Amino acid sequence: MSKEKKILAFGAGKISKPCVQYLLRRGYKVMVVDQFEQNVLRTAGGHPNAVPVVGNAVAEPEKYIREFAPDVVVCMLPTAFMAQTAKKCLDEGVSMIGASYAKEPVRALDAEAKAKGLRILCEMGVDPGIDHMSAVHKIKEIQAAGGEIESFVSVCGALPDLSANNNPIGYKLSWAPESLVGASLRDARIMTDGAVREMNGGTTYQNPSFMEIKGLGWFETYCNADSIPYLEAYGIDGATTIERGTLRYPGWCEMVTHMQKLHIFDEEPRDFGGYTYAALTKELCGMAGDGRGAKACAAEFLGVEPYSTSIMKLEWLGLFDEKPVMPANGSLRDMITAIYGQKLVFEPGEKDIVVMQHQYVVREKCGARKRVTSTMVDRGVVSEESAIARTTGLPMGIGAHLAASGAVKGTGVLIPTTEDIYVPALEELGREGISFAEHEEEA
Repeated sequence: MSKEKKILAFGAGKISKPCVQYLLRRGYKVMVVDQFEQNVLRTAGGHPNAVPVVGNAVAEPEKYIREFAPDVVVCMLPTAFMAQTAKKCLDEGVSMIGASYAKEPVRALDAEAKAKGLRILCEMGVDPGIDHMSAVHKIKEIQAAGGEIESFVSVCGALPDLSANNNPIGYKLSWAPESLVGASLRDARIMTDGAVREMNGGTTYQNPSFMEIKGLGWFETYCNADSIPYLEAYGIDGATTIERGTLRYPGWCEMVTHMQKLHIFDEEPRDFGGYTYAALTKELCGMAGDGRGAKACAAEFLGVEPYSTSIMKLEWLGLFDEKPVMPANGSLRDMITAIYGQKLVFEPGEKDIVVMQHQYVVREKCGARKRVTSTMVDRGVVSEESAIARTTGLPMGIGAHLAASGAVKGTGVLIPTTEDIYVPALEELGREGISFAEHEEEA
């Protein structure tokens, strides 16, 4: 690069290092701002072109924008701060890249960004992000050959690798426990054979399916968020089925559904002083005065046997323990968040795995029908980076590079479903070792 290009990175959490190190390898000067010194030092990695700064990017992003004068800002702050950071970037005349969904109030910034010739490129992570780019790339390829997409089903999961899948829950945290708990009541909307289905308030967990990932085995999937807008976004308005979902090891949905019935995810503040987990569970079952133990009460309330897998999972989480509830003041959601944060953790030497699979049912030009399956598997590297960090951080770094180099043609609030973004981004991801394997069969 003839002129030194500069990127300003807000946030230096778990996903930041692959993003920042990619940009440093590309020759950018990168300022990294985070409130914790150990985070910025880890992310910067001692690189001579990295500028680690301990500061509050949430409270005063404009300070760092003015000081560093970046070509592009990468926002790796929690989703709650995406919109306000994007607005500050527009105020300061700089484009921004992020991994969060392009929802309101970010969408509301579209007209201002276009008027200023700036870009707020959202959904540039793994899911959303790599899912969009890989899907649209394949869809355009199929359509260019005269094929029509009848059905599109996409799933993604960040899980413990099989070698680290050593707790009864079959899950470990690769993101904040608050986000995992919040997703337990999320709405979902899909289309199946032309009929739109809405699953509100977490009822999506009552409608799981099994899916085989070749070479890995069978997994449980459940639909998440609203799939319908992607008929237009992906250019497949004629499809009669579209589903976007999450991948888990089997048994997750039953456990979450049972927790829902126990109201474990309620946000109402409570005083848990004097409660044990066992006493609280019995109360949630409406059996506070029952002489039996919490396990038997929960099994009866949920309509399952005490030896059922779900009951044993709740037992492993500690919901039947004669120990004081923590935190003593908070909500049931706070309680389960704390339990997840304590129990569902990766130990040193363990690695994660990110799995994404798209299935397309295609009507070919000749009239024949086929099923195309595209699968991405990325494993973390012990003592280096997790798979979720790589697959989330690298797309953001690549997006920042594309924006800073002038490759992104559009302005406004964008997602990576246009050729100027997804073609070079997928090529770059391939060079970084992230790609899809495909196979076809008759449908």
